[in-house]
Amino acid sequence: MRIVRIALLVVGAIVAPFSGFVLGATAAAVLARSLTGDPAIVDTAIPLAGIAGTAAAAIGWTRLLRLAHYRHLRRLRRSGPAVQGKVVAARTSFAKNPRGPGHWTVRLQVAWTDPLDGRTHEASKAFRFSERHGEGARDFRRRHPAESAIGVLPGRRRGFLLDVPELPAWWDRR
Repeated sequence: MRIVRIALLVVGAIVAPFSGFVLGATAAAVLARSLTGDPAIVDTAIPLAGIAGTAAAAIGWTRLLRLAHYRHLRRLRRSGPAVQGKVVAARTSFAKNPRGPGHWTVRLQVAWTDPLDGRTHEASKAFRFSERHGEGARDFRRRHPAESAIGVLPGRRRGFLLDVPELPAWWDRR
């Protein structure tokens, strides 16, 4: 599973923005040359459209990951009911970013019994909230205190999802 995370990171950090830049720059070159024919406008349009393509690719990549997570959640919900789990521990932390807004991280440690083999599993999931959504992080933490019940959707290869509407942190989606 680690190789999948590394591949997603490489694609999201390098391949998608590079592809967005190339597609934006190519579109700008073709359109600017055919519409104006002026080389100065073409030379100006290429980097601007490339930067816009990079931004669009980064936004599109995060939207695609969100869509994939919710589709996976829907598939697990259809495959069977959620197993009743218990929140063993819930921790909230705040990380301040010196160059911009910080973020809240709520980590839930969950234990559940697998209905297929009867073994008890324990794992954790992290949920990340931006600094301006601090109230959402506190509300999420209040809804899932330690010793409370929570729905767990077991997946393949030791993966699981919690049956909550919030999206886990990008590094913890399996």
